[in-house]
Amino acid sequence: MRFGLKVNAAGWTDAAEWAGRAEEAGFDGLWTGDNLRNPRDPAVPVLDGPTVVTAWAATTSRIRVGLLIANLVFRQPTVLAKQVLTMDHVAGGRFDFGIGSGVWPTDHGMAGVPVWTARERVERLTEFVEVVERLLAGDVTDHDGPYYPYSLASMTPGPVQERVPLIIAANAPKALAVVAAHGDGWVTFPGAASEADFYEASLERLRLLDEGLGGRSVRRILLAYGAISPWESVDGFARLVERYRGAGFDEIVVYAPKDHERAVFDKVTSNLDNYR
Repeated sequence: MRFGLKVNAAGWTDAAEWAGRAEEAGFDGLWTGDNLRNPRDPAVPVLDGPTVVTAWAATTSRIRVGLLIANLVFRQPTVLAKQVLTMDHVAGGRFDFGIGSGVWPTDHGMAGVPVWTARERVERLTEFVEVVERLLAGDVTDHDGPYYPYSLASMTPGPVQERVPLIIAANAPKALAVVAAHGDGWVTFPGAASEADFYEASLERLRLLDEGLGGRSVRRILLAYGAISPWESVDGFARLVERYRGAGFDEIVVYAPKDHERAVFDKVTSNLDNYR
């Protein structure tokens, strides 16, 4: 089992401190989100995700850094592909690229982008992922797709890694098909669902994903948010790991603890290898 830490920092000092803790504790990955604002409270500080990851890339030495998840609501694939290869260069090949179609109306509102139908959202995800994958592989052929046409592209220099890991957020069957076709990893989280409902839904999603993959292997990442709280107790963390390991996940990304959760976080991370 691999472990990642997701930090939605209040400022750079906060982000830098958590990066140091994550490396010291032995986390495999250090992640942040990609939203224009907090979806529930506009007073909560939100920094730009790619900028934070770039700073982490320049100030860490071992841990992999990445976005969970790059938000195509307000991004263009050509621009994002250039940002991805730049972050990969700064990180020396330690960058992981999470991408998703977005879920929050606040991102649409702040970006001035009309809210999409479910059909348009998955169509955009499909085309966006195909374009970014092609560009990062060095194919700069003009593209005349319905949502993201472009011409005269250049991707020089290319990324440091032979292939930047592409991790796709998906829950619906059509989005899971995008993972099966293009992804190096799949990430999911409960959203507003209860833990029991999410667990049962995850079993079905894993089954559908395996059918689509046809024997190909991808990372299966649980983002432990919402109804899944990793820091209630040390025993609770152990149960969480075993429950989702048994379901078929091989990676868990946990959130940076609140002040009242720090005691459990410190106990767990002092022996993180015991849970692998």
